[in-house]
Amino acid sequence: GIALVLFGVSALRLAPLLPDGDSPHYLVLAQSLIKDGDIQIENNHQRGDYLEYSLLASQPDYLRRGLNGQIYSIHAPGLPAVIAPVMWLLGYPGVVGFLGLVAAIGTGLVWWLARQLTDDAAAAWFAWACCALTAPFFFLSTEVFPDGLAASCLLVGLVPLYLEERSRSDAHAHPPGAGPWLAAGAALALLPWLQTRL
Repeated sequence: GIALVLFGVSALRLAPLLPDGDSPHYLVLAQSLIKDGDIQIENNHQRGDYLEYSLLASQPDYLRRGLNGQIYSIHAPGLPAVIAPVMWLLGYPGVVGFLGLVAAIGTGLVWWLARQLTDDAAAAWFAWACCALTAPFFFLSTEVFPDGLAASCLLVGLVPLYLEERSRSDAHAHPPGAGPWLAAGAALALLPWLQTRL
């Protein structure tokens, strides 16, 4: 809750400057999925779909046309696919709120994992602060970049590993069931679709 409030205040303060950088291009990809059901972005740029939220995406961000003559963004389609339903329902402000919520949940996982591993609340809060209140995570938490979502996915991927290890060392702890492993697998499988460096 604390992280969500802080990320929200940051988003409000930065709203006059954003979206900027690659963010408009991720949003154009999401709009292409919503309006056309594809990731061919030339027609979205020609229609000026980006004008709903930015003046900075007039030209497609691509290297060369595909074999079919269409323009595909240089940006991975995972983040646009994740945010497309939110954008369809709530527009760009909803996307900012959704990404802030995901990042806040990620910092909650940091706190929980640190608390479990150290059995020390002060250490857990310190770990949380190191994640939630430092750059770049704090500033990217509500920007339309894959970083906050990717960090949260990685943390979800760690949860069953911790639960498995705890079940080996604590006779009262049970190993994780299929649910945590499926969630971890889905979260980790999403990573390369969010950004090719992942």
